[in-house]
Amino acid sequence: MRTVTIDASACDRSPACPARRACPRGAIVPIAGGSYPGSGGYTVDTDRCTGCAVCVLSCPAGAVRVG
Repeated sequence: MRTVTIDASACDRSPACPARRACPRGAIVPIAGGSYPGSGGYTVDTDRCTGCAVCVLSCPAGAVRVG
């Protein structure tokens, strides 16, 4: 299975993260803490992620990658 990761330095930490909204399994989740959901960045829940890469195509910043 492919592994999806998020490059924290490229992520814009948008509360309306398009990659998160595009994920059919809800595998992109905000990191806890911060003033709004996503302000601390996002991570991939590996238990939910199937490696479909829909999120990669949806990230305008190119922060979501398949490894």
